Amino acid sequence: MLRRLRSGDDMRVLVTGAAGRVGTNMVKRLVGEGVDVRAMVLPSDPQLSKLDAFPDVDVVEADLVDQAAIDRACRDVTHVVHLAAQLVRGDSPADRFYDVNAFGTLRLLEGVVHAGAGVERFVLASSDGTYRPGKPPERPLREKSWQEPADYYGTSKLLGEIILRNHAAQFDIPYAIVRFATVISPEEAGTMFRLSFWRAVLGWQALGKDSHLWPLFDGQPDLVRILNEQAGDATDDTAVGLRDPDFQPWTISLLDVRDAVDGVYRALTEPGAVGRALNLAAMKPTTHDDGASAIADLYDVPKLMVTMPMRHRLELSIDSAIGRIGFWPQHDFRSTVKDGLRGADDYVPAHSTSGVASTWHSSTP
Repeated sequence: MLRRLRSGDDMRVLVTGAAGRVGTNMVKRLVGEGVDVRAMVLPSDPQLSKLDAFPDVDVVEADLVDQAAIDRACRDVTHVVHLAAQLVRGDSPADRFYDVNAFGTLRLLEGVVHAGAGVERFVLASSDGTYRPGKPPERPLREKSWQEPADYYGTSKLLGEIILRNHAAQFDIPYAIVRFATVISPEEAGTMFRLSFWRAVLGWQALGKDSHLWPLFDGQPDLVRILNEQAGDATDDTAVGLRDPDFQPWTISLLDVRDAVDGVYRALTEPGAVGRALNLAAMKPTTHDDGASAIADLYDVPKLMVTMPMRHRLELSIDSAIGRIGFWPQHDFRSTVKDGLRGADDYVPAHSTSGVASTWHSSTP
């Protein structure tokens, strides 16, 4: 068991987005550590039943645009883990989207200030989306890499980071920021690196600039057509990886939800996290060749590598997280898929209803 800053009875942690992919697993971890947990969820959250397994957790309903409800949620807490966010803009006006993701962080910080007692640590979940994932500025991405997202989601998360840094300086709030790679849950990992998965992801090209990957798609021909031409009559469940014109596989940094929780817990408790932004990802990026091979091997389906007209390598360095908080991820893509197949019981399933392509969209909770 990791060292706590307080004894269990004295430590009360507010977890926002507590019914989400990372959120419920974070609640599970904290409860297992003997910590008193307050779980903040959206009013009438359809995933609320996931928290039924934790009867001693104090569940509160609050929208990130409701300061009064947030103030109530922040009373008597000693630590905050802020995971809640709107992941996809959809039909939301841009100002409403930023209001939730950026000013929601501000309202939560104001709630902490209004509570008066002060918190020992405020952990903000951010994203590799702040690095412009459609056209990463360098490889691998480090915490000091240039952040100019140029899309709605990444910009909203970057604004949240800036608000946190400045509010923390203004009101002396110890904080840490964790930037997630794409978070995957074992039961959903088997939907990735499939023909149907890439049809959905590449279909975001039709969204134009309203996609976090628009810099990747910008100026390119119809990518779904290219995929379909090379796939021929392959079935939707075919294992598929993408590669560049030089036949080098694309890469992506992934993060098993269990490792995400461990990284957040360490950011909450380890002294080396204070005042830092830390990338969280698997030990190594997953190449599309390896990802497709894992699906083909474990599900006994054919494998196909499809050549795209451009290169894409989205890779995060976790050297800082290893050195500062002792973060050593235990899972890679293949082991995550295996755990999903065998029905591992050491995590709470995501129960996502938003479709397989949302998995890659959301380097998110």
